[in-house]
Amino acid sequence: MNGQQPSAQYLGYTSCPLVTGYGKLVLAEFDYNNTPMETFPFDQSKERWTMYQLKKQVLPRMYWSAILKGLA
Repeated sequence: MNGQQPSAQYLGYTSCPLVTGYGKLVLAEFDYNNTPMETFPFDQSKERWTMYQLKKQVLPRMYWSAILKGLA
């Protein structure tokens, strides 16, 4: 602010949990240019039960207890 350059830049990262069936999910992560920005050390283009559990159990808790409060 006050004419200063920002110290960080937002690259447009977004994460889309795509449910492909009961107990199966593909986590699509990309930037403004649709370049993949995967954050896990495995192929995220495959359906996984673990990613489904991330969406079902972890992300809601993170959202309500941390993100909304500005802690994440």
